[in-house]
Amino acid sequence: MPRSPSLNRRMREESRSRILRAALEVFAEQGYGGASLRMIAGRAGVSPGLIYAYFAGKPALLEAIFAQSMADVRASFAAADREPDRRRRVERLVRSSFEILRGNLEFWRLAYGVRMQSSVLPGIEAASAAWRREILHVLTRYLRGAGVAKPAVEARVLFGLIDGVAQHYVLEPKAYPLNAVLERMLSRYG
Repeated sequence: MPRSPSLNRRMREESRSRILRAALEVFAEQGYGGASLRMIAGRAGVSPGLIYAYFAGKPALLEAIFAQSMADVRASFAAADREPDRRRRVERLVRSSFEILRGNLEFWRLAYGVRMQSSVLPGIEAASAAWRREILHVLTRYLRGAGVAKPAVEARVLFGLIDGVAQHYVLEPKAYPLNAVLERMLSRYG
């Protein structure tokens, strides 16, 4: 009996996710420059040729990892946008950012390691710059709506705080006092 279209879709998505996860792990362990599609395929339990059914090559895998991290960021923006009180959007953004981080901790631990590799930076430079502009634009809008003085400057401060706290947390999730730090951040912005 042939598989249903929904089963085929689910199987394709599972294969794509497994390949992407394997790429992230191999990039983190071997470095982007040292990773090969053969290594990634072996980790994912697929043939190297199957990778090309989903991704044009190693740079496309890197772009997909970057896109996944941006999807998490956009999910935190969506949660903040659902907050009807404009003054509380920053608080909702910060809380949802760290909920997403906790829920996807291993991805972010690996992603932070990968995105700072010197061989990766040129490949994601344009997307990374666009990503930062988008984040700063949204943060500025939220802070302006909350009546914060100098919202563009405060957006950079808040972005740095969120990103820095996230990086410290993924390095030592059991020891890092995330809740206390989060409450301190919110006393400034919440």
